Amino acid sequence: MDENTGRGPLRGLDDVDWTGLVPDEGARIPELLRTVAAGGTGSMDAVSALFDILRHPGPGYLAAPQAAPFLARIAADEATGAPAEALSLLFELVVPVPAAVVPEPWDGGQWADEVAWATASDVDAVRDQYLKWREDAPDEQAFRRMSARYDAVARDTGAALLKAELDVREAVRPHVPDLVGLLEGRENRSGLNSTAEWAASILAFLPEARDEAVPAILRGRGLLEPEPEPETYSAALQARESWRKPLSAELFALGMLAGPADADTTVALAGQLSSGNLYTEFAAASALAMQHGERVPHQAVERMRRHGRTRVGHTGLFDDSWPHPGEAAPVVLGYLALGRCGEAAAELRAEILPEALRAAGALAPAVVGSALEEVLGPRSAPQDAAEAIEAADTGDDERDPGLLLRVLWAVAELPASAWEEAAVGETAAAWGLPADRDGFREYVGVGADTADEEEPEEQAPAAPAAPQREEGPGGLFARLFGGPR
Repeated sequence: MDENTGRGPLRGLDDVDWTGLVPDEGARIPELLRTVAAGGTGSMDAVSALFDILRHPGPGYLAAPQAAPFLARIAADEATGAPAEALSLLFELVVPVPAAVVPEPWDGGQWADEVAWATASDVDAVRDQYLKWREDAPDEQAFRRMSARYDAVARDTGAALLKAELDVREAVRPHVPDLVGLLEGRENRSGLNSTAEWAASILAFLPEARDEAVPAILRGRGLLEPEPEPETYSAALQARESWRKPLSAELFALGMLAGPADADTTVALAGQLSSGNLYTEFAAASALAMQHGERVPHQAVERMRRHGRTRVGHTGLFDDSWPHPGEAAPVVLGYLALGRCGEAAAELRAEILPEALRAAGALAPAVVGSALEEVLGPRSAPQDAAEAIEAADTGDDERDPGLLLRVLWAVAELPASAWEEAAVGETAAAWGLPADRDGFREYVGVGADTADEEEPEEQAPAAPAAPQREEGPGGLFARLFGGPR
């Protein structure tokens, strides 16, 4: 792994003008990358320090396109001591605004054209245009996306942050074969925070990886193999329980990458619905939801509902298979992503909503906006809330009359801190609803709030450990960075 030979993962490290990209802390980046590559007790601290420097949308993210290839090569090098740590940071650079990429990935060509326009135009005109696009957003994902892009261009670096986000993905593209390769091998697939989990999570958000990643997962996990004959069943079952069995993160990647016409992936995921493992079945069901959207098989939706009603809850199940990027807890990301299924998953999302709101934190407005959009239409042309509530009360609504009220009630149950610190009221006002919590609760018909906000909320029972793990599941980012599980 000697960078001086021109063959190691750190080759060319000192050729980058890191201080030109990040004047304040750029000089620290080379040594931190060397520490990550060396592994050992200091690698996690180095990853954390690099995250603080490179995190989006801070000015240090301008160095992310240069740092990403080093992280990918560090992870893929056999001599690396900390491949999972390197991939954990690479994931954060590739998916800096997770709420903007679900439920639907955007068109890469259109994105490149948009970045080219933004970087070549007057920055004030670009800011005004993003504000206009946000105001006219046809749906909540577009609103979140335009909000994130306005937040980027509103900074001193202007459109350079937009270009950096695109450049990171372009820089990672040549390393897709390396990431696919990291899905193999007992060592890569063992334990919590496994290298394969991180690689699968990154691949899931790279549509350009589809042609390599999907076949590799299907073949590598034996998902296309025929059912064993009865006389060989015991041996086949034993093999299936080996390290080659599919990881939940790999099933998630299949759902994100495979198109609805991919029959092999559909059959493979459907087969996992009866695996007998709570976490695997949930991962496969949610993957089918991502793959098929509004045409999701009914069995997949029901499996998610049924397993979510166990003591593990949807939070624990999403934690096991979905990544935990930045502030987006897996259950939050999953709730937003299931918007891809439309009416087919409306009841399921209503059941998940209270858990998503509890975990939302700074993303509470995104969750609330997505929920209100589902029952009251887009914020750009909202249905009159009073009329909708009356229709729900009288049963005139063609949909489940209780769906709207359940959504509004869940929002009303948010603690006062969410309304004060996360701008939930501003989101409610976009649909003509009261912007203050007390007024909203009165409008919805929720009783007086007698709970002492200073008292800790009642905790759900601890989730039992998945059979294949040594301890209960947690968000990938949380496991490494110590965030909430």
